[in-house]
Amino acid sequence: MCGDMANTDAEYHREGVVSEGTLSHRYQGEAMYFDASGFHGTSFAQRRVLATVALVSISLGPLILPLSNGPRAATVFNAQSPMGVNLGAVNYYATEQPFINAFASSERWITHSNAAWDTNEERYIDLDANGWPITLRSINEPTTQRFKSIGALFLVGMPRTANGIYPSGTYIVLYDGQGTLSYGADAVLVRRSPGRDVINVTPSSKGIDLRIVATDPRHTGNYLRDIKVVTAANEAAAKAGQIFNPVFLMLIRHFRALRFMDWFQTNGSTLSSWTDRPIPSYAFYGTPKGVPIEIAVQLANAVSADAWMNVPVMADDNFIRQMATLVHGRLGGTQKIYVELSNEVWNSSFSQSKYAASKGKALWPTRPSGRDGYEYNRQWFGMRTAQMCDIWRSVWHSDPRLVCVLGAQAAWSFTASEPLKCSYWTEGAPCSGHAINAVAVAPYMGGDVPSAWTSQPDGGLANLFQSLYSQNDPSIPAGGFMAQDAAWLKDLVKTLTPYKLPLLAYEGGQSFANGSTEALNNLYMAANRDPRMGQAYARYFQVWKSGGGQLFVYYNDVGGESRYGSWGALESIMQATTPLSNAPPKWQAIQNFILGTPCWWPQCSGVIGAGGLQTKSAR
Repeated sequence: MCGDMANTDAEYHREGVVSEGTLSHRYQGEAMYFDASGFHGTSFAQRRVLATVALVSISLGPLILPLSNGPRAATVFNAQSPMGVNLGAVNYYATEQPFINAFASSERWITHSNAAWDTNEERYIDLDANGWPITLRSINEPTTQRFKSIGALFLVGMPRTANGIYPSGTYIVLYDGQGTLSYGADAVLVRRSPGRDVINVTPSSKGIDLRIVATDPRHTGNYLRDIKVVTAANEAAAKAGQIFNPVFLMLIRHFRALRFMDWFQTNGSTLSSWTDRPIPSYAFYGTPKGVPIEIAVQLANAVSADAWMNVPVMADDNFIRQMATLVHGRLGGTQKIYVELSNEVWNSSFSQSKYAASKGKALWPTRPSGRDGYEYNRQWFGMRTAQMCDIWRSVWHSDPRLVCVLGAQAAWSFTASEPLKCSYWTEGAPCSGHAINAVAVAPYMGGDVPSAWTSQPDGGLANLFQSLYSQNDPSIPAGGFMAQDAAWLKDLVKTLTPYKLPLLAYEGGQSFANGSTEALNNLYMAANRDPRMGQAYARYFQVWKSGGGQLFVYYNDVGGESRYGSWGALESIMQATTPLSNAPPKWQAIQNFILGTPCWWPQCSGVIGAGGLQTKSAR
């Protein structure tokens, strides 16, 4: 994200855990168990919008489907849905928390001593291939080892809601190997037994601090590993190999496609070799490498959704081919795969934009560079997108489920037309003649509004909402922000007509964020909670439909608010979503649009997935 703007990295932390029960649950961020067969297992620039899953009091009746390893009757929840959704980044403070094992969202190991909370010796930890500490002795450290224990943080900074921060009570820590774990912050040890600790959790913003204080005491190689932290209600599910939080699955079940841009840590990714990619057996998934591709495919299969995957900008041909092969072999038989090279390579706020420009300059040093090398960026991006699409097509052959996407800026059709022409690539131009199937943009609604509005009795809310429909200040676009969106769409559709390429939205939603004053940011946050935002969304989605757009992938599912933006359709998993009338306005509008507006483009209707709600792990 974000379609046409840039922002700063979100520095606040929020996350979710679970609530207890079996068939009717209130849940936060960790998994709720409902079937014994198991489920195993940021665009504004540099943004990490941290997603949260909404608290749902749900009846699981409709979702208790027969689960197995083979083909199942497909779900009908998203069969005619016109919308997809972006998933939030996985990390120790992210609010989405899609996994039953809360520890899986940890980001890194922290080295502790009696004198220092973090001795910054992480690089010297003796790890196995899956990231588990083999010993508590450092390796290749040039100075004397200082750390005495190794720990990880998770469930940090959860937002306080009317329903609490996150579920309190008994949690179970499961592990293999021999050693000793200690607990701090919100967690207190109750009792131990081999392979199983019981802890009591009193939620606060501190989260859970888990530490390995002894491992492999007999020096037999049986060190602590495969640590899982689950609620007591979910112990059986964890032991059965379930990986995804069923309430998270409930929340995303109506979305036609899932975009994994943030899950893959696409922005700024330096992955190039297939051997360096994240693997499902790794200790946790909150690392800079992102969530493994296999886990993303499992999630798409779990809710019978199409998958939208971003290929790292530095990926070599073998990486691209291996990724295409893996997805072809594992994705459900009737689900589509949307493939996109990186994210917003047109956006100079991202390192991938600069990388593209440098690669273009190296290939065509004598050709015009454009301002700040932007022509190099567009030419190389078009070439590499075409090459990526050709490689995927060589693996998928004539399979119509493959949709290779070229990303562009909603406000500037040149960012699409120039890479489609890619005239600098003399041996391959035009790029439109290769296996590119669609163009996608991020038609965000809204933008900066006058700070003077905040001095009004309602803090500026009435004027902000009016700015969506009319130019009520010289700084507002002619006709208002929605008219601006409509104009963008008209230009894009006209630009793409000669290429016969459909227009998709890889992201979208409101974009009132990054205010210059605290009062402006308070206005933006209040607007996102206001019922009028739901009304605006209803009209906004119709503008997209009537303007000629097809699949719309909202940004994003769940995320807490901050001055950097209120991107989540839900702020917290502790928010009620059933009945729908009790849900936040944005969530209501999205779900109402899905339920009341069947997809309208050719051959879009029908059951998407090859399976029901299920998730068997490869881990």
